[in-house]
Amino acid sequence: MAIEVKQMIIKSTVVNEHANESSHVPAAIDIERLKEQLMEECKELIAESLSETRER
Repeated sequence: MAIEVKQMIIKSTVVNEHANESSHVPAAIDIERLKEQLMEECKELIAESLSETRER
C-alpha cells in the first residue's frame, strides 16, 4: 500500500560558527530530540493522510 505525504515542513537554523558569542543561539544541538520531533511530525502527516483516504 502506497502512502503519499503531500507536505513536510522542515524547520532549521543556520548558525555562523564565527558569529558574535553574545547571540542567543544554542551551542549544542540535540540530534536525538530533533529526530524524535521529525518522526512524530511524519507520523501525524501519515495518520492524517490515511484518515482522509478512508473518508473518501
